[in-house]
Amino acid sequence: MNKLILVPILLVLAACQAIETKREAYPSMYDPALKPLSIIVVPAINKSTAADAGDLITATIPQPFADNGYYVLPLPIVHKIFQDEGIVDGTQMINAPASMFKNVFGADAVLYVTIDAWETNYIVLAANVTVGLSYVLRSTTTDQVLWSYKARQVVDTAGQSSGFLLLDVIKTAVATAMTDYLPIAYRANAQAVTTMPFGGYHPQVGTDGNAGVVLKSVKEDAVKDLGDGS
Repeated sequence: MNKLILVPILLVLAACQAIETKREAYPSMYDPALKPLSIIVVPAINKSTAADAGDLITATIPQPFADNGYYVLPLPIVHKIFQDEGIVDGTQMINAPASMFKNVFGADAVLYVTIDAWETNYIVLAANVTVGLSYVLRSTTTDQVLWSYKARQVVDTAGQSSGFLLLDVIKTAVATAMTDYLPIAYRANAQAVTTMPFGGYHPQVGTDGNAGVVLKSVKEDAVKDLGDGS
């Protein structure tokens, strides 16, 4: 076989091996004894330099997971309880026993969200806004990871060239500065949720196990990102 043909084939095969079906990637999510119905979301772990990123993420989390068939405990109430206890960052909760979330809140699983990118990159005419989020869902019964995923959204904010360099520089700077992060965060959440098996409140629950959409390295990287929160 021609070597020029063989190399692309090997690359394709390597890529295929890195892809898992939902059932292969997240087998516990199909176990009736472990599959969660209710999820509690702890405050985001903010590794970015944007102080308000955690609060903005809070506003974008519940809907995609609810649409996927899960009951997300009301975040304003949950986070008020956390704040009353002096907990304002998810880093403080990483080493807490998962069973605590079941005993106190009655949740089947706890979701940790790590913000690893929330930034604007601007170089004259080239500019973009990046939101990077890692998700780890843990069982409150066994403390094992049920689902994990690393999502990243990059939005190009450079406008179409007008032919005038100074005008293009100004347009790019203004467009980048005025970019709303919320829609980008929503898209990152939606991207992540597509890899998550349907929850018990979804009409198609249990039918998506053979969907091959999960990149193994992305799943594993999310757990590494959580780490000890440092």
